[in-house]
Amino acid sequence: MTTIWNDLLNLFDPRLCQLCKKALLTEERQLCLPCLCDLPRTYYHRRDDHPLLPLFAGISSFRHVTAFLFYKEGGPVQSLIHSFKYKGNKQLAERLGQMAAQELQADSFFRDVEVCIPVPLHRHRQRTRGYNQAEWIARGLAAVYHFPVDTRTLVRAVDTDTQTHKSAYERRLNVAEAFRLSRPEQLADKHVLLVDDVLTTGATLLSCIDCLTQIPRISISVFTLAFAL
Repeated sequence: MTTIWNDLLNLFDPRLCQLCKKALLTEERQLCLPCLCDLPRTYYHRRDDHPLLPLFAGISSFRHVTAFLFYKEGGPVQSLIHSFKYKGNKQLAERLGQMAAQELQADSFFRDVEVCIPVPLHRHRQRTRGYNQAEWIARGLAAVYHFPVDTRTLVRAVDTDTQTHKSAYERRLNVAEAFRLSRPEQLADKHVLLVDDVLTTGATLLSCIDCLTQIPRISISVFTLAFAL
């Protein structure tokens, strides 16, 4: 009966790949297998030197950083991020988080992370969008790693202007002191994973880290779904 019902649903509302728009097989979710395999992975977690490391140099509490995919204007990753960031497809963000986690966990990366913290949106922006895309990426990671997702300790106190079209220096100023802590004692002595969708200059993540490093003996790692070339 379930199969017949699913067939009827697909007839009137077909499940299509987010990229190639071909019909998905029963076991496929959001992306078909060929499109999934063709996503431009960075594999930075397998390298001891990569372009993200210098962004966090000199931060004593910092441990690891990686991005799952390369982001290019007009490329497939931009299309996927646009879908979950502006078109309401939060399940796609969760699915991509799961995919990333499966590949990272297979290489024992982030194996000692204890809690996951999505970069927060200001409450006004989250109310407008309906959800925080970074939180849904974090949910996907958590489904594989089985660590909790903390959406309360790190708070976005300032509704900053969009970072688009700003220089690296302007981005850093724009988000300076944009975040604050609530109940920080819960993260003392913890290894936390800070999660965001796209890393460009790292300004937002660095502002989050500036805030989190107020917590005694915290260790911080960073995951982003994509890195903008």
